[in-house]
Amino acid sequence: MTNQPQTRANAALCDCGHVNNPTKQNLLTEFAAALANVLIGLKINLDSDMDCHASGGIARSRRFSGAAMRALTAAVLGVLSWSAHAVGTVAGARIDSSAQMTFTIAGVAQAPVTSNTTSVVVDEVLDAVVVDQDAAPVAVAGGAIAAPLSFNVTNTGNGSEPMRLVPDAAITGDDFNPTGASIYLESNGTPGLQIGAGGDTAYVAGTNDPVLARDTSVAVYIASNIPTGLPQGALGRVSLRAVPRTVFVATGTDDPTNAAFPVPGASFPGAGDPASGGGNVTAVAGTTFAPAALRLLADGTYRVSAGSVTLAKTVTSVADPQGGNRLVPGAIVRYQISVSVAGGSTAQNLVVRDPVPANLAYVAGSLSVSSLPPGQQADDDFLPAGSDNTGFDGPNDSVVVTLGDVAGGGAPIVISFNTTIR
Repeated sequence: MTNQPQTRANAALCDCGHVNNPTKQNLLTEFAAALANVLIGLKINLDSDMDCHASGGIARSRRFSGAAMRALTAAVLGVLSWSAHAVGTVAGARIDSSAQMTFTIAGVAQAPVTSNTTSVVVDEVLDAVVVDQDAAPVAVAGGAIAAPLSFNVTNTGNGSEPMRLVPDAAITGDDFNPTGASIYLESNGTPGLQIGAGGDTAYVAGTNDPVLARDTSVAVYIASNIPTGLPQGALGRVSLRAVPRTVFVATGTDDPTNAAFPVPGASFPGAGDPASGGGNVTAVAGTTFAPAALRLLADGTYRVSAGSVTLAKTVTSVADPQGGNRLVPGAIVRYQISVSVAGGSTAQNLVVRDPVPANLAYVAGSLSVSSLPPGQQADDDFLPAGSDNTGFDGPNDSVVVTLGDVAGGGAPIVISFNTTIR
């Protein structure tokens, strides 16, 4: 697992730059960077204390208790939280000023004299902060598909800026690399990741980069696949970074390991956001670009957990009455549910029940299940009574699938069925 230097900070430290107070900015930046380096050095050992998995794949050269680590992190965030907002005056603002002079001649007051007016245009500070929103490593089963990690991306600069989002699963210091990392933008108003028609929006770099005004945020999800055959407690990390698109356009890279990637203070004349209608605005890389504490990225973590059951539901197709794929009354929506059980144990008496919303109607005979125990049939009739408990439960408007005891480590069980929009 290569490509990502371990000196990156996973702490989502807030932006501490203020254009009208450079002394405070420098002090807080240095303080944040120093403490971030301490956190980086101790980060892996916290995971070791929490997970203690038998593989021993994570070094334990420095021991530090999880409680102490969390206390230190809280202290850092507490000190810096008061400055977690966009920096100073809005980009492009024109500041006009002039001087006045009063005087007397032979004791007689003369008319005041006013100087010419000087104007300056405020530069755009480019800054972004990415925060891992999961309170703990996300428990997953080996073989899980589209397992989600949650992040929050905030524009802490002083202008409006499109954010280029990049996932990276090739992180050193963990036990495995998740695969197929895809990014989704929260867009349907329902917390958590939903994939498919009516779900959250799939992100394509350069096509739908989220445009964030100063001090605004967007919820972002990374969906990854988990390899099979992993031991209990194995950790896999995926990083999300948010790079202001201005930087990518100016430098041709969004990779912090590239020599062209800017450091704080790097300037891009004419590339700034004239948010207030100002003239030629320079863009300047802010403190979140500091190499020792890159706050424009954060890591999310998966942890393989024995006995963990993953349930993922997606929309796989939509067919409307006119032959298209619009979500209109009469359209047929096909759902797919994937059930995965982690290796190392067996999930017993496993039953999946999916209530069909009132504005949908289940399509009789459309249920299919990739693997069912003896006696269960995906035929909607619940016969023979008492032994076949898989089908559509009409009185309760629910699809019911009885899987019984499912051994961990196998291929996901796939449940599919159709509904019609009323």
